[in-house]
Amino acid sequence: MLVRPKISGYRIAHRVCSAVVEIRRLTVADVPDCMKLITDRGWAWTPEQWEMMLALGPGWGAFDATGLLGTALTTPYPQMQAISGVLVGSWAGRRGIGTELMAGILDIGPSTLYATAMGEPLYVRLGFHPVGATTELQGVFTGGTTGVTRPAGPADMSELAELDREVSGFSRSVLWERLLDPASPYRVLRSDAGVVATRPNPAGVTVGPLIAPTAAVACEMIADVAAGAGRVRVDTGDADVAAFLREQGFEVGGGGCTVMVRGADDVPGDRSRYFAPASLALG
Repeated sequence: MLVRPKISGYRIAHRVCSAVVEIRRLTVADVPDCMKLITDRGWAWTPEQWEMMLALGPGWGAFDATGLLGTALTTPYPQMQAISGVLVGSWAGRRGIGTELMAGILDIGPSTLYATAMGEPLYVRLGFHPVGATTELQGVFTGGTTGVTRPAGPADMSELAELDREVSGFSRSVLWERLLDPASPYRVLRSDAGVVATRPNPAGVTVGPLIAPTAAVACEMIADVAAGAGRVRVDTGDADVAAFLREQGFEVGGGGCTVMVRGADDVPGDRSRYFAPASLALG
């Protein structure tokens, strides 16, 4: 039985299946427990990703006497919030925890997320509808660089943040400050009309965001960051980019994700130039 919560600040106490569950805001001190959920569900997030997400927006956790049961994160952009990290431990399934975590963040305004096949039915019930899809491709790039890009740094922040706002539709200069910080694990390269970044993942590196004027240029930019980088992951919704990567020996993995929106007809921006997201969490 689920009893509707009584809200007190960031803490919400209620009962799910007769067990007292508290929903409260996550802090960096909770990251080790968040990583236990990641391991349980086979996700590829790192502790550094959790820390960055919690710095960019609020995250919420459901706790009972045994510890952390589930999480949900939001990254608030002026145009729309990105929802991510909706994760419930296998030991806490079928208790309404995911639904309750989502219920607390959906009244903020228009929302978008990347849904796995497992999560999509929940999001449909909550009023989301599909507007696109991405395919996950992974492999070792054996070709060489093309030289169409050059390193980007803090001096490029304003120009790249504006390009990103135009293409992704999101105003997120704080994100670009972090990506271009010399101490950041991200590697950022730019061209005259695009930008590409990579970040470490447990198996190698992930590409994104990737902004380019055409799919052909996007493929050249991928070559510049993927050559010699070991195992590379790209999440793309573009058929030409996906075909290029398969020609390089990349294989489809993870089942891909559905881009979903609630409270709006579609995601903002010029998505014809957005060949890989900043991350599935950030949109």
